[in-house]
Amino acid sequence: MVLKIENMKENPLFKPYQANRAYQHIAREITQAILLKRLSAGDRLPSERSLADQFQVGRLTVREALRALETKGLIKIRHGRGGGAYVGFADPHTLPSAIMDNLQLEGITHAQMIEARIGLECAIVQYAIVHATGEDLEHIERNIEESKEVIRLENTKLAVSKMIDYHVLVGEATHNLPFIMFIRALMEWARRKLAYWFPTPEEQLYSYKAHRKILQSIKRKEVNLAQTQMKKHVIRVGEYIEKSCKAL
Repeated sequence: MVLKIENMKENPLFKPYQANRAYQHIAREITQAILLKRLSAGDRLPSERSLADQFQVGRLTVREALRALETKGLIKIRHGRGGGAYVGFADPHTLPSAIMDNLQLEGITHAQMIEARIGLECAIVQYAIVHATGEDLEHIERNIEESKEVIRLENTKLAVSKMIDYHVLVGEATHNLPFIMFIRALMEWARRKLAYWFPTPEEQLYSYKAHRKILQSIKRKEVNLAQTQMKKHVIRVGEYIEKSCKAL
């Protein structure tokens, strides 16, 4: 859908920049327009020339702002016929990766991630107990059974993938979007970190048993026990991973 802008000079969509770094102001203004639903997914932004006129800057400055927004996944820039800058559609897989890219650039440590996981996942099990549906519990149960079926040395990658999926499924059982997005981000860290972890069958079996115990506590609505079990599990697996990485 092409965004229709009428009487642009009298009622412009964006205001001229008044900041020291023009492209940041432009990016912020467009972001606000998206967040306030003045621009919707699929809308085409005004042309570079039109944006430059509205913001009273050069086209290179506008281009820099659009590149910054594209990096964040807020817009998509298409080339060729029908090209231009379009408001992007929400992608649940893009944000977690972007969050982890920034955290890794900032120098996040293994210990910090374990602390963050403990805080987040103990809260998650509390609200999973409140909001989980029968279907949610079935999905978690199926994941646990599938993880049991692949316990063997040659299946480490598949086993690790099942372990990660388990934590995402428990997060999704909260039906709370911030919890879901945050746990996906932390599990993106896990996918990267665990690329160097080859759990033994004993470690895989431990994870299977821990996941089952947590699920049983969720089903029985035992908040304190589920949180204690989750904390212990996150710490222990963290120790497995750290030991494995040091051995490389």
